[in-house]
Amino acid sequence: MNTPYLNRYRNGEYLQYMTDITELLSKQDLETLQLTAQKVTLDSIVHKIDAAFKQSQGSELTQEVVALDERRDRAIVGLRGVIDSYRYHFDSTITDAASILNNIIAAHGDNIQRLSYQEETAIINSIVKDMETEAEAIAAVATLHLGSWLAELKESNITFSAKYLDRVGEAALHPSSDIPKLRVQATEAYRTLVNHILAHATLGNTEAYTILLNQIDILAGQYNQVVNNRSNSGNKNGSTTEA
Repeated sequence: MNTPYLNRYRNGEYLQYMTDITELLSKQDLETLQLTAQKVTLDSIVHKIDAAFKQSQGSELTQEVVALDERRDRAIVGLRGVIDSYRYHFDSTITDAASILNNIIAAHGDNIQRLSYQEETAIINSIVKDMETEAEAIAAVATLHLGSWLAELKESNITFSAKYLDRVGEAALHPSSDIPKLRVQATEAYRTLVNHILAHATLGNTEAYTILLNQIDILAGQYNQVVNNRSNSGNKNGSTTEA
């Protein structure tokens, strides 16, 4: 049976998965199946996630965070691209400088722009610090005339971090919109529900339990495939809970 990648679903995907589960349950005689209490518990949390998700999608801060994240993504990709091109320069002084800076970025892995918000913030901070404080790196930046690129990377990351914290502050003013916390609660309710279905399917002779399990299996497989496709294409936040 497919196990849903609940921790890897984006908020919208997570909400829709749980909504689909409750819809499947609604088509069954829950009283007879003794699943009413479990569905009521899950429904309550899903409704809260739905309200919180709509609030987060409508937040101007959320849209600003997305735009600023794209800005710093372009900065790190652009800087790395320029440095990489200089590695093939005919002048060894240029290639040596490019190698120094490339090593600093490469030490943090590939596709930095596809990491979670928090990871990317920390890594860009580290890259900027190294390039601004290490003697060889400072000289390399000067040799390649990359001061403006480095300044843009630093400023875009600082601006993003500030706006991200603003969004955290906004969420703190609305405790009910704490989607990560609600997801933990919903996941627990979901697992309790599935365990009840599994137990009844094992101990009883009612075909409805088997049908439900098969439906959940297919549904989880379809949602998991979305995550797998995203991971294969390298899209950002494939393993995060960002909206």
